[in-house]
Amino acid sequence: MRIGIDGRELDSERRGIGRYIFELSRELDHYLPDAEFFVYNRAPVSLPIESDRWVMRADPSRLGRRLSPLLWLKARAGLICRRDDLDVFWATSAFLPGLPANVRTVLTVHDLCHVFTPETFHPLHLMGVRLFFARDVRRADTVLAVSEGTSNRLYEHLERRADALVSPAVRKEFAPQSDKALEVCRNHYQLVGPYVLTVAAWEPRKNLERLVRTFVEMKERGLLTDHKLVLVGKKGSRFKGLVELLERDAGRHTQPLGYVADEHLPALYAGADCFVLPSAYEGFGVPLLEARACGTRVVTSDTPELRAAGGPDAIYIEPTEEGIREGILTAISRTPSPLGRPALPTWEESGQILSEILRGD
Repeated sequence: MRIGIDGRELDSERRGIGRYIFELSRELDHYLPDAEFFVYNRAPVSLPIESDRWVMRADPSRLGRRLSPLLWLKARAGLICRRDDLDVFWATSAFLPGLPANVRTVLTVHDLCHVFTPETFHPLHLMGVRLFFARDVRRADTVLAVSEGTSNRLYEHLERRADALVSPAVRKEFAPQSDKALEVCRNHYQLVGPYVLTVAAWEPRKNLERLVRTFVEMKERGLLTDHKLVLVGKKGSRFKGLVELLERDAGRHTQPLGYVADEHLPALYAGADCFVLPSAYEGFGVPLLEARACGTRVVTSDTPELRAAGGPDAIYIEPTEEGIREGILTAISRTPSPLGRPALPTWEESGQILSEILRGD
C-alpha cells in the first residue's frame, strides 16, 4: 500500500497539529509494516521515521516553494502526488490536493476556527479556508475528527459527522516529576516561588490577554501573593496587545518563556500550582492532557472540546475575568492529586484506529 501524507505542519518544533501528525505517523509505521509513505511539502521537512519506506517529496520548483501553504497544496501538491501512484491520501489538516479518482482520501478535521474565531486568520488565508474547507470535507471518502465536540460542530455546519474519532494523546514522558527534575527546571528558567502556568500560542482565541490582565489584577488586589504567571508559547498572529501588557508588567507578576523544547515541558507542568487554558475556542486541547499526565491541577473553558481533554477533575469556567479569577483561586486551594499518571488516550490506540482506516478495514 502506498500512502500519501500532507506534511505541511511537520515543522521542527512539532507542537499542535505538527505533533499530532508526527506521533501518529510513527504509529502508522508500526501498524503498517508493508506500506510505503510519501510526505508532501513545499520544502523538505524531517520525516517521522528514518526508513527506506518513508520518502520526502518537496516541490522542485522555486516558484512553487514561494506559494502560501494552502495555495501550494491546491496548485502544486496534486501534480507531485500523481507521480507516486498512491492508494490512499491522508489529508492531515482538513484540505485535499487534486488527486486521481482512484486514490482514496482520509481527511482529518482539527477544528472550525474559521467559523468561530475568524478574526485570528489573515484575510487572504481566511478566504482560502472558506473557499475550500466545506468542499473538501464533503468530497473526502472518510472524515476524521479529533473530538466528539468537533464532530458535532461539523455536523451543525456541514451536515456531515465524522466517520471516526482519532484523538490526540500524550507521550509517556509527561508524568509526575522527581524533586531533582523540578529543581533543574526552576534553575534553568530562573523560576522563583510558586507559579501558574499556561502553554499556548500567542493568538487572540487563546484569550491570553484576558488571562494576563486578570492575573495582574489579582496580584494587585492581594488575592495572590507569591505566585507568578509563566507563559509558554511562541508568537502567533495579532499578538501586539499581549506584548504591550507584558511590557507594562515588566516581569513583576508575569514571566514569558517563549517556545520551550519538549524535554523541558513535563517539569514545567509538574512544578506549577495549576495550569490555565482559558481559550475562546479549541478543537481539543492537548496541553490539558499533558498537564493532567504530570499531576497538575487544570483550569479551562467550559466547552465540549475542552471537556474531552480536561477530564472529570478539571475546573471548568467561563473564559471571562471573573471565571478565570475564580478558577485559579479554586485550583490553588485544592489539595494536589496523588502522584501517579491518570489513564489518558495513547498514541498507540489512536494510531491503531488510523491504520485500520487507511487500510480500508
